[in-house]
Amino acid sequence: MDNTKLNIRHGGDIDLAIKKYGGLRENWIDLSTGINRTSYPWQESVKVHLRDLPGSKLLMSLEEAASRAYKIAVGTDTVASSGAQQIINLLPLYLKKYNSVAILGPTYNEYERAFKSSNVRTKMVSEISDLYCSDIAIIVNPNNPTGKEIAEEELDELSKKVRILIIDESFKMFSSRKIQKFDNVIQINSLGKFFGLAGVRLGFVSGPSDFIKSVRKMLGPWPISSLAAEIGLVALNDKIWISEMEKILLAASNALHEVCNSKNWKLVGKTNLFHTYAISNCLEVEEQFAAHGIWVRTFDYSETWVRLGIPTSECELTRVKQALNQ
Repeated sequence: MDNTKLNIRHGGDIDLAIKKYGGLRENWIDLSTGINRTSYPWQESVKVHLRDLPGSKLLMSLEEAASRAYKIAVGTDTVASSGAQQIINLLPLYLKKYNSVAILGPTYNEYERAFKSSNVRTKMVSEISDLYCSDIAIIVNPNNPTGKEIAEEELDELSKKVRILIIDESFKMFSSRKIQKFDNVIQINSLGKFFGLAGVRLGFVSGPSDFIKSVRKMLGPWPISSLAAEIGLVALNDKIWISEMEKILLAASNALHEVCNSKNWKLVGKTNLFHTYAISNCLEVEEQFAAHGIWVRTFDYSETWVRLGIPTSECELTRVKQALNQ
């Protein structure tokens, strides 16, 4: 399988921005991802000895906190991993008995890469109905980069028409979550996006007990670091910070859209962690923003789409305004 044809590229590569446009790393504003620009202040409350392995009690407490925060259904198990990406890479091994995969796209391209690399028959589709009758259906919900969110009723219907439904909820706000009661669903969540802690590398996968049991076995006794476990436990239990941050992100999202809308940018879709717009020439906009030290996300499959993360400070929003008014 020649995976070079998949054009795997991601946001967050400031080294590429520096290579193309110069400047110092500390002067760049990275809006090329959907990672919260305001990170959870874990240093204030986390005390950990890095010589210690993460104990079973700590890991159990973390996974219970994740199940509560992400509203995982009773009877469904959860296991922590070193980021959602680790689970994506291993999914073809866990699900090797299934023959076909359909992915609702365009979306995060690592799902396609992972299954094609394992020689699983994989197709990208543009409509939910095109997922029907596949062994495995994959939906990123809300989707990256379109921001589209599939309603619970549609997910319920889809779960009845496929053998396994994988739902990636990495960009979903906590307040909009509902307990899903489908018994053939695998849910993937990421601490890094909402909490602005992508470097911690902490994700979660939830699903039927037999599936999670096999995941635990493959991940081994220490799937994450002690530091990641302690940070995740504190962050997921901090209901006050979560509630206040959702309000901050909503306000910041509205402010960004007001600015972009004033320039007649056409909204493709948005979440409170990123917006995607259709414009006349995305490469010109990349250069325009880079001149102001802002790195944005363009896409190999579209000459017009550009994605912006949400600037959460007035200083960052001012830089965006300056770039747009150039």
